[in-house]
Amino acid sequence: MKSLRSLNPGRAIGLFFRFLAQNTKIKLEYKVDSLIMFVSGAALQALGFMFLTVLFSRIPSIQGWTRWEITWMLAMVFITEGVVSFAFEGLWQMAFLVNTGDLDRMLLRPVSPILQILTYTMGVHGIGNIVLGAVLLALSTARVHVEWTLAKILFVPVFVVSACAIRTAVSFAANCSAFWLKAYFNAFPLMIYQLADFAKYPSFIFGRAVEALVFFVIPYAFISYVPAVWLFGKAAPGQFFWAPLAWAVPLVAIWCVIIARIVFYRSLTCYDGSGN
Repeated sequence: MKSLRSLNPGRAIGLFFRFLAQNTKIKLEYKVDSLIMFVSGAALQALGFMFLTVLFSRIPSIQGWTRWEITWMLAMVFITEGVVSFAFEGLWQMAFLVNTGDLDRMLLRPVSPILQILTYTMGVHGIGNIVLGAVLLALSTARVHVEWTLAKILFVPVFVVSACAIRTAVSFAANCSAFWLKAYFNAFPLMIYQLADFAKYPSFIFGRAVEALVFFVIPYAFISYVPAVWLFGKAAPGQFFWAPLAWAVPLVAIWCVIIARIVFYRSLTCYDGSGN
C-alpha cells in the first residue's frame, strides 16, 4: 500500500481536487446554510477593514505606513485564512479524529493520511474570506506607490501561495497537539491561530518580543509584513528585516511544510487508536 512517502505528487494533487470537489458538493447541498456561511465569513473580516478605516480617519499614518499599505497586509491575512478554511478545514478536525478513533480508517487507506485529514471537510465561510481578501488586495495594490519591476510582478503570486502554505503548515502542526493533549477540546491550536492577528499590522509596532516571535518562532511575519516591506520599500534601520529576506519567503513556506510533516509523524507515534 502506498504511503505519503511513496505517493505520486501528481496523484496527490488530483486526489486533493477530487476530495475538495466532493466536500464542496456536500456543503452546497444546503444552499441557505452555505449562503449564510459565505456572507458571515466576509462580514466578519469586513469588520477588520472597517476598524482600519475608522482608525485612519483619525490619524494619517502609523509610523510611516499608510492606510492602503496596511490594507494590503490585511488582505494577505484574509486570503490565507480563507484558503485554510476553504481547502484545508479538515486540519481543525484533528482532535475529533483522534478522540473518536476515526483516524484509524485514514491510516488503513492507501492514501496519504495528511491529505485525508486536510481534505476531511471544507469551510464555506472561507470563500467569503478569500473573495474579500482578493478585492482588498486588488484595491490596495492599485492605491499604493510601488516601483514595479519584473521581480515584483512575478513575486506577488509567489508571496500569496507561500503565505497560504505557511498558514496551513503552522495550523496543521499546532493541531497535531491533539495527539499529545488527550482532550476533545484543545485550546493550543486556537492560541497559535490568534497570533496571526499580529500579521495584520507592521510587526515592529508591537515591540521587540512580538517581532522576534513572528519572525523566528511562528513566522507569521512572512505572510504579510515581509512581502509588504519589500514591495513598498519600507525597510527601516533597527528592524528585523533586510531586503533580501523577502526572497526567502518561499523557502520559509517549504521549511514550515517540512516541519509540519515531521511534527505529524512524530505525533502519530503517540496515537493509541480506537482500541484504547
